[in-house]
Amino acid sequence: MLRRISARYSRGFLAAVIAVAALVTAANVGPARAAEAAPAAHTTTHTTGQR
Repeated sequence: MLRRISARYSRGFLAAVIAVAALVTAANVGPARAAEAAPAAHTTTHTTGQR
């Protein structure tokens, strides 16, 4: 029974180590590149409301 428990814990620990390694690798791949500069999709006009 002790073997089953230790095997279960070791598989869980190994899965956690792999998950952390995948997250660290994904975080260090590099920043996403920004899209090309484009004009604003819409413009707003601000009025003072005074006549």
